[in-house]
Amino acid sequence: MMEVSPLLHQLAATLDPRHDLGWVASRLGAQLRRSVSAASVAYLIDNKLRPLGVLSDSVPAAGQRPPAPELLGLTLHAGVVPARVVRAFTTVLRPLFYPPVVIVALALLVNADAWLFRSGGIGAGLRAVFTEPALMVFVVALTLVAGAFHELGHATASRYAGAEPGLIGAGIYLLWPVFYNDLDDSYRLNRIDRLRCDLGGVYFNVLFILALFAGFALTGFTPLLVVAAAQHLVILQQFLPFVRLDGYYVVSDLAGVPDLFRRIRPVLSSLGSGGRAVSDLKPYARTIVTAWVLLTVPLLAASLLYLVLHLPALAESVASHAGAVGAAVGDGKLSAAALNGLSVLALAVPLVGLAIMSFRAVRRWSDPAVTRRMAKAILTFGAPR
Repeated sequence: MMEVSPLLHQLAATLDPRHDLGWVASRLGAQLRRSVSAASVAYLIDNKLRPLGVLSDSVPAAGQRPPAPELLGLTLHAGVVPARVVRAFTTVLRPLFYPPVVIVALALLVNADAWLFRSGGIGAGLRAVFTEPALMVFVVALTLVAGAFHELGHATASRYAGAEPGLIGAGIYLLWPVFYNDLDDSYRLNRIDRLRCDLGGVYFNVLFILALFAGFALTGFTPLLVVAAAQHLVILQQFLPFVRLDGYYVVSDLAGVPDLFRRIRPVLSSLGSGGRAVSDLKPYARTIVTAWVLLTVPLLAASLLYLVLHLPALAESVASHAGAVGAAVGDGKLSAAALNGLSVLALAVPLVGLAIMSFRAVRRWSDPAVTRRMAKAILTFGAPR
């Protein structure tokens, strides 16, 4: 994340390798409503953009190390839906963000949930799912579809606000598999539009739930109600602000701070320096970020400790389900084999995620410069200034 002047941002957005600097100057001048020469564009490119490293032919400074991978970042990720396909879908789905449509959808959700609570239909669906392995596989498959649809909601919200969404991909985030959407262009939007992008995913979860209720009304197929109930839990999970889920980005945009995790060390240092380490933040943003850090650090530490303590049981469970896959295949029970195979994947992904995080941590702490900085921070923590 880099903050530049509006002029440099607009110039970077206008650059196109298919056109010469005269064309760029003409387009830039039209957007800025002032005269811009090709020589001025060349000067800005050579003396501003290229030294910042934002161009594809920028030369890194001597001795500059490549940035270390984020400790809590996405891993083993790959694109699934190309950007052009995403833009085609968002063009069709953009009207779903018209305010009257949003209000009607939320009202329908409240009515549908009230009916579900009174009817007790979820119990029949759970009994069916737990007694038939094929239905459990069906529930998992629909949940994966809902995850991709969630990301399409973020992309559509971005398109509705005037930004261009990128591809939708899949990967491992921390300890579980996720879909993700490239929304880099949304960072130029105002705060309200960014918040709409943050909440666009859970809004599409709402629409997915309504589609499940409609499917149940047409077919009477109770496992659809199980998926609908599970989607409510997914929505609640997305609002957790402690890792990079939707709630994290809501807090980030409310505070106006792009990367909250990079603020952890300054906030902790500020506890012993009277707040000087985060003095660049406005009081409103400083309060939000400090509260987030003080809640997030102990929670993540406790979660990591819990996972480490339960690693033996997790590994044993993976081995047990793997053995069950072979037994089910030998007995010709393909649905049971598929369910146990999904269980193996679900349990193995946290192990893979933990291994990658451990490797990244070792790589990060093995950097002598980082080690020196952290040692200095520890030794000077709380010392009188």
